[in-house]
Amino acid sequence: MTDTESLALAGAARRPSTTGATPGTRPVWWSRAVIPLGLLAVLLVAWEFLPGALGVPPFIFPRFSSVMLNFFAPDILGLMFSSLLVTLQEAMIGLVIGAGCGVLAGFALAEWAPLRQALYPYMVAFQSLPKIAVAPLFVIWFGFDLTPKVLVVAMLTFFPLLVNTMAGITGVDRDRLDLFRAMCASRRQVWVKLLLPSALPSIFAGLEVAAVFSLLGAITGEFVSSKAGLGVLLLQ
Repeated sequence: MTDTESLALAGAARRPSTTGATPGTRPVWWSRAVIPLGLLAVLLVAWEFLPGALGVPPFIFPRFSSVMLNFFAPDILGLMFSSLLVTLQEAMIGLVIGAGCGVLAGFALAEWAPLRQALYPYMVAFQSLPKIAVAPLFVIWFGFDLTPKVLVVAMLTFFPLLVNTMAGITGVDRDRLDLFRAMCASRRQVWVKLLLPSALPSIFAGLEVAAVFSLLGAITGEFVSSKAGLGVLLLQ
């Protein structure tokens, strides 16, 4: 056997198995799939039989089978679907408005330090204001239509995008910025080729948080004033 063949055999012996399991153990996929499904089955069985065993009235804690029968009833399912569409519409419109304004404001505050020093404290104070306290004012000003819920969602989604955009821009590597300046890059080139690509991970991280806040804001706004939506359905 040549030296090359010996090295190849030794490397193959040291190479980890690609099957996700070692001899005498179960595959990794087995534990990842079966254990969560087994826990889910135990919880569903407990949900089905524990209320009756404990004597809990059905209107307080109904059984799993009763919940499923009512959930998939044609009239209930249609009502939930139509309510979901209303809430999603409010959440998406508010998310686009709030996220867009947050990104633009983050770029502006990161670009101009005097503007950041003047406005950022007020924005932080506005963020600490409970949004549910502002929702009745929106109802007085704009009525019971789509606008109040969209504004609540926009307020909730504005600040995560603002903070993350500013953090992404101000956290750019200073050596790269000095390199662009040394090569006489224009301000537009610095923004398009350096600052914006560097800030994108932070912007998408803020967008992930804002997407959750958008649904919460839409449902919260529906608690205060709405004619349809998941919030109205929950109150009913």
